[in-house]
Amino acid sequence: MTNADGCELCGNAVDLHDRHVRFAKPDPVLDAGDIPASDVWMTDTDANASVMMQVNHIGAFVRALLPVHLTGGHTITYGVWVAINPDDLPRVFDTWWSAEYKDLVIEGLLANTIEPWGLLAAPVKLSVLDPDQTPYCVDSVDDRLRSVLRDEWDHELVLSALP
Repeated sequence: MTNADGCELCGNAVDLHDRHVRFAKPDPVLDAGDIPASDVWMTDTDANASVMMQVNHIGAFVRALLPVHLTGGHTITYGVWVAINPDDLPRVFDTWWSAEYKDLVIEGLLANTIEPWGLLAAPVKLSVLDPDQTPYCVDSVDDRLRSVLRDEWDHELVLSALP
């Protein structure tokens, strides 16, 4: 149970516990340094607002939500990028804004490091849980990512690792 001033478990402000953390770009894109604008396609002029991105010689990416359940009933939701097969991007693009979006399932590799676990390049399955939101990370063959998705985590451990 929490009060208006702070969490009864850790004493930190309650509004720090249920947060959304959005990665602006996939780690492989950030690691590449300066990329000519002509090599980048996005669904928006701003990477932070885009839901899809393709970068020549690096790959294709889609946005997803990765919720992490914390002790005390809190949740941190990461807005991550997932690397997908570039051949799948046209299908995903065509489906994203159609009535079939609700049935969209995508498989790819997590394209952001999620501390304190790492998880970069962990295989992940995405599904649409709410047609008004980006797909969610729902499962993985990677035991670490599966645990992050399914287990409850000590909120102090996770909150201390946030940017």
